[in-house]
Amino acid sequence: MKNNQFGFTLIELVVVMGILLMLFGFMSFNLVGVQRKTSLDSTVENLVSDMATQQTKAMLGVGSSAGDSYGIYFQSDKYTLFKGTTYSASDPTNFIISLDSGITFSNINLPASSLIFSNRTGEISGFLAGQDTITIQDAQGVKTEKITVNRYGVVTGKN
Repeated sequence: MKNNQFGFTLIELVVVMGILLMLFGFMSFNLVGVQRKTSLDSTVENLVSDMATQQTKAMLGVGSSAGDSYGIYFQSDKYTLFKGTTYSASDPTNFIISLDSGITFSNINLPASSLIFSNRTGEISGFLAGQDTITIQDAQGVKTEKITVNRYGVVTGKN
């Protein structure tokens, strides 16, 4: 009598399951890195778009016949779109944009942490050479983006 049994032993099943778990682990780590990079990139694009919008409002004089200045005030975890020549935290027309969790402004190198676009011209009010950058980074500090603007409010560098 011959006893032919087909199947896998317990050890073979455990080894295959271990290999599969390691592969899934590596894939999930890679996906988390891609998600962080995508989140940072979208934050930078949204910020650049909001800067252009605030500058356009200042140039067109949106909201009043005489025209107003518009600006952006930066804090470590958010930025605020405001109207006027200075930022006022109590102004009810301010619009606050919170950054995604894990994304922060690590270095705000702007006068009074603000970009203020002058009415009609759109130039940055109080522009100082050397104080024209904003650095955004993820929580681990692995990926950073530095935005540089010139006195005319144009983004001259993103790296």
